[in-house]
Amino acid sequence: MQRSNRSCVYGACIALLCVNIGAFAGEPPASAPAIIPASSKLDIDPTEKISIIGWWTNEKQVLLIREDGAFNWWDQPNRFRTPSKIGRWDRQNYRTVWLEPYVDRKNPGVMPARIRAPMRRTDGKIMIDVAASLGLVHVDEAPAAPEDLYVGRWSGPGGSLELTADGRYDLQANPLANPDAALVSRSVHKGTWTFDGNYIRLLSDGTAQNPVMCAVVDRETPGGSSDAGSKKTSNPNNEALTTPIGELRRVAPVTPVAPVTPVAPVAVKAPAVNPTP
Repeated sequence: MQRSNRSCVYGACIALLCVNIGAFAGEPPASAPAIIPASSKLDIDPTEKISIIGWWTNEKQVLLIREDGAFNWWDQPNRFRTPSKIGRWDRQNYRTVWLEPYVDRKNPGVMPARIRAPMRRTDGKIMIDVAASLGLVHVDEAPAAPEDLYVGRWSGPGGSLELTADGRYDLQANPLANPDAALVSRSVHKGTWTFDGNYIRLLSDGTAQNPVMCAVVDRETPGGSSDAGSKKTSNPNNEALTTPIGELRRVAPVTPVAPVTPVAPVAVKAPAVNPTP
């Protein structure tokens, strides 16, 4: 009888031990490291200091994020055209930018929707996606445009015209030297300018000033025609502007804007090593 009782006790202990061992076997060790799926790896480190100030482009659209908190957005590649949207921007976190357009004058009282512009890294490049416009990359200089060929100061007996790279102009007429300057209602005015291939169009900031058309002509050949669109070469340094204040020539040549070609590193051949005798 005593042996039977001992056998029952031993059996119960063995059964309890097996249950505990089975429970522990189903749990991972407490010190085992957590396994992070490869797909959850961050493409941008939150500790990175990424500046978003400056020009962004995907060769189809252009975005300018200004340091003063404003932005200009062009839904086409030429920054000299009127921006599609202007407004202010706000950076929510290390990878999210919000663009808040100003109220459109054509639709007063209608508040435009805010635009979320997330950042991402693809193939090592930081990109911004603005609505349906994807892959805007930060560039050091403003994207090239046809107007860049005519940026600079133009001068003649009738006055001067300065065309700047930000799309602004400053025209100063000399009525004493050019009586025909009456075609310009003000001897000095400023505004924005664009170029369509033959004409430079000056649009004054003032509402009273009509647009001024300046024809781009070629003066390389002596006696060349001054008619609009009579260009014979593609060298902008040989061109002149026929304006209401007379013909203007470039004061100083302007180097055409050209894309920067990266220079491949030169392989340096290691010096030969004489074998040890």
